[in-house]
Amino acid sequence: MEIPFLSAAKDSLDLLEEFQEGVWIADSRGRIVFANRALARIIGHDGPEVLAGKPWREMFPAGEAARFTRLRPGAGARTVAESSILASDNRQVPVTIALFRRTVDEDAWYVGSVLPAIPPTPKVGTAESASHQVMDNSIDGICVVDDGRVAYANRRFEEMTGYTASQVSQLGFDRLVAQKDRAAVTEVLSGTRKILAPVHYEIRVVNRSGHELDCELRIVPTETNGRTNLLCFLRDVSELKQAERVRTDFIAMVSHDLRTPLAAIKEAMSLLSETAASRLEDRQRRYLTIAREEIDRLNRMVDNLVEVSRMDSGKVVLRFDAVDLAELLSSAIESLSLLVNKRNLIVERNIPARLPPVMGDRDRLLRVFNNVLDNAIKYTPRGGTIRVDIGFVDPGATVLSEKGILSNTGYVQVTVSDDGPGIPAEFLDRIFGKFERVDPHGPGIGLGLAIVRSIVEMHYGKVWAQSNLGEGAKFSFILPIKENA
Repeated sequence: MEIPFLSAAKDSLDLLEEFQEGVWIADSRGRIVFANRALARIIGHDGPEVLAGKPWREMFPAGEAARFTRLRPGAGARTVAESSILASDNRQVPVTIALFRRTVDEDAWYVGSVLPAIPPTPKVGTAESASHQVMDNSIDGICVVDDGRVAYANRRFEEMTGYTASQVSQLGFDRLVAQKDRAAVTEVLSGTRKILAPVHYEIRVVNRSGHELDCELRIVPTETNGRTNLLCFLRDVSELKQAERVRTDFIAMVSHDLRTPLAAIKEAMSLLSETAASRLEDRQRRYLTIAREEIDRLNRMVDNLVEVSRMDSGKVVLRFDAVDLAELLSSAIESLSLLVNKRNLIVERNIPARLPPVMGDRDRLLRVFNNVLDNAIKYTPRGGTIRVDIGFVDPGATVLSEKGILSNTGYVQVTVSDDGPGIPAEFLDRIFGKFERVDPHGPGIGLGLAIVRSIVEMHYGKVWAQSNLGEGAKFSFILPIKENA
């Protein structure tokens, strides 16, 4: 289902599936077109598919649904209230509801979220007590922060931190966070920074014994009796991080061991080409050329593996300087000329006459150009065209307001377009992950674009992809202009 106000529907809906609160989206007829798993769990259904096509108002008791019909159309139409929702067995579950109404092309769309109410002192034997029992047996550490103070903590939260709920209340949640992660979390928990939507952090928690745990922290704002509380979910991912470190170390070791024999084979191939090429038949020379190309391909794969292991271990140190993108592009095209000529490709360039240098590490940015162009070469059909456009980013562009972008700084955008088969919409963001490939049997090992994203973001930039199946693909990234250039 295409939802007009979501810029990348599939990716956005995948993100909503990760929410702890129940979320639904209804069309202009008031019928549900999307519901996440959390909503189904709150209501008591096995899966969200049973809600598809049903009027959203039927999820609420008759008197409660009427409270939300007074929303006026518009981008800012919103209400937040304590209410109740009908469970699958017709029980009324107390919840906090946030409902938005958006008008797109004269059609009204509804977006709602539901969070089970968490009273501070539940009575034994009541529905509220059952709600606390569910949270106490959660695999995640859960706590409620009210006015900067921990008002509730479940059993798992106490196990992870080594403190009781009352001790955490006196100590403060922020004091459990490692010093390097504390500033951002404290800003939210203390109320200095108001949040209207859930936020996510990767932090290290220091437990009572002084041991540090790698954790994912999700903070969800809730409203109770007119007061805004923060519901915090803490998940221990230490074992996952350790497994990632073991994999990174293994990749680094294997990559290092491969470099020496590959260098020897490449040198032997070069000597053979120089000394024996004149005595070889055309077919033998062709075989030798293929061998050299494959050695170069293996070397690029090993270089990517080494680069990923360095990034994961935090050993990459950038040396910022003024970088001429036009010259850098020429170097990248020259290094890939063998592949370009073999496939009879045309590389078109569209670069402003007076292009200022960007702020960056030349070697790392050269790798970005090489990986993006190499990707375009792989998927462009023989005799096709690759187009490289470099230009200035409009100061009012939406991308400049995203996280990690430098404020009050001019940016340059690079776009590499190919006329290949295109990329399915569901892969447009995933392809920047490690070992991700649209075609599992296609060329490469799925690291080139992951490295591109990491390097661009280390340069305070952003990278994204655009594509329609059968119409090629465009890879764009932005980089900051060197000040006083």
